[in-house]
Amino acid sequence: MKLIKRSIIFILLLLLVGIGAGYFYYETITFLTVLNSVFIVSMFYIIIGSLMFVTRGGFFDAFTLSVRRFMKKGTRYGAIMDDVENIDLPSEVFEYTYTEPLLLTGIVGFLTTVLISFNI
Repeated sequence: MKLIKRSIIFILLLLLVGIGAGYFYYETITFLTVLNSVFIVSMFYIIIGSLMFVTRGGFFDAFTLSVRRFMKKGTRYGAIMDDVENIDLPSEVFEYTYTEPLLLTGIVGFLTTVLISFNI
């Protein structure tokens, strides 16, 4: 239920930002300008949601741990790195409650604009 509620909020935000960006950039509001703006905003949703999905999965944790290990053993900054060892990993720092709604809204907006643009 939370997924649907958050997705509806993101869809409304997508439409509002799309209309606003279309008016700001093109200085007119037509169906084509709104369609182009919604497409671009939905791509940002997909990029941000994908980045959150990859970070939540722990992809950057391995990179972070290997850099910490290298900096501790391979450089003279080993004493400084003792303090850095206690910092949380990227997958543990953030709460990823908006990952699925962002991805879902971005994909729906993307597919809708692509399908409509082929029918124009």
